[in-house]
Amino acid sequence: MFEICGHALQGRPEAVPILEGLVEDRLEPLVAAETAAGMAPATARNRARLGLATVRGLLLDLLATDDRAGVNAAMEEFLRLYYGTD
Repeated sequence: MFEICGHALQGRPEAVPILEGLVEDRLEPLVAAETAAGMAPATARNRARLGLATVRGLLLDLLATDDRAGVNAAMEEFLRLYYGTD
């Protein structure tokens, strides 16, 4: 995914279509779940984008470092912060 996105961002015609919906299509189910739980739509959209970006960033981290334990610990910390649990 990251390699194809890089090609798309450089304007390679065969890869550009991946950018369509790369964020928005994946946000919609997350936003729907948050709003169904009573969150304001604008807040739900912001949190969904934050969650998506975090997961993608941690996936890139894992691919680059192969540090599964570190990535898992970071994800657990994010979930604690995101959901406000200990």
